[in-house]
Amino acid sequence: MKKFFYLSISLFLILTSCSQKEDYSKIILETSGFSDSTKIFLFNHETEKQDSGYIINNHLVFSAEVNEPTLFSIRTVFNHKKREEFENKLFWKENNSLTIKAEKGNLKNAKIEGSVIQKQADIVELRQFQLKQNYDSLIKEYSALPKEETEKRLALSAQRREISQAIKDVETNYIKDNPDQLYSAFTLKRLMTYTIPKDKTKELFENLSDRMKASSYGISIKKYLDLSLDLKIGDKAPDFQLPDLDGNLIGLSNFEGKYILLDFWSSNCNPCTLELPNMLKNYQAYRDRGFEIISISFDKKREDWENATKQYNMIWSTVCDFKGSDGDVIMSYKVYFMPTYFLIDPNGIIIDKFLGTGQLDEKLKTIFAI
Repeated sequence: MKKFFYLSISLFLILTSCSQKEDYSKIILETSGFSDSTKIFLFNHETEKQDSGYIINNHLVFSAEVNEPTLFSIRTVFNHKKREEFENKLFWKENNSLTIKAEKGNLKNAKIEGSVIQKQADIVELRQFQLKQNYDSLIKEYSALPKEETEKRLALSAQRREISQAIKDVETNYIKDNPDQLYSAFTLKRLMTYTIPKDKTKELFENLSDRMKASSYGISIKKYLDLSLDLKIGDKAPDFQLPDLDGNLIGLSNFEGKYILLDFWSSNCNPCTLELPNMLKNYQAYRDRGFEIISISFDKKREDWENATKQYNMIWSTVCDFKGSDGDVIMSYKVYFMPTYFLIDPNGIIIDKFLGTGQLDEKLKTIFAI
């Protein structure tokens, strides 16, 4: 009887322990100043999935399971328009619960507890803080100067470039000094496409530990070093084959002898989708004269890509490999900004490259001048 009693107690303790096991998926938001029923959005930057909830009694709990450190953000709007003011906080979540302590009006400076990689990010941010303050002050001073104050404006521009470089140096020095930290690998991936030159990226990558080289960020950096090309006007455009919505492989070779616009875009890129009606107008105007478009999507989810092609009546070729910025073509063409456009002539030569919207009309008028 006594033995049975002890076994019962042991079983009870085991069951109690299991029932009290911490839920590592929790993201606990503790707030001050936010009114009840304020809606907060949680965005997973890896999966691009979004969740939402309402603050009640200064408290909100999200659930997000991750197998490796993942970048998230919380924000006060679902989508935002260009230059719209909204509160936002980037943070890292690992395979454990974390707490975010936030004040209304100061969400960007919310305190994160329970993330090792977030502490690494905070070190870099702290080192950059005063430099960024100085940079913002110079921008205000520059904007307030009359245009005729040429010498002062040039001097301020030079100071801004120096501070901008110092801000980058904080990050590259951190990568160099901390070769076995995941934040170093993540930061190098973020910097590699246009902030630092390729040879500097290679130097910093080779300095990373084997563990970091084998991380998802390290693998992406290695792929960039292997594939990326510094394409210039006058270069031969590299051919490729990517599947369209029907699974057909599409590339430059499908449209030999035609002018081709390569459009690098994403369904969640507002400037990209704003330009699509104008692209449709130009495609309808010039396709019978030898003009084609291939839109290469950064999307990771077929549903997002397919819905956008239908919504914006993208009647030209659209392709996607669902690898986002790690896509082979996106890597090889070294695209880091959306939208990015390459104009290719009938001989397969790049005749123009431009970033942003509002430039296509004049370029096509020049090509197809009557």
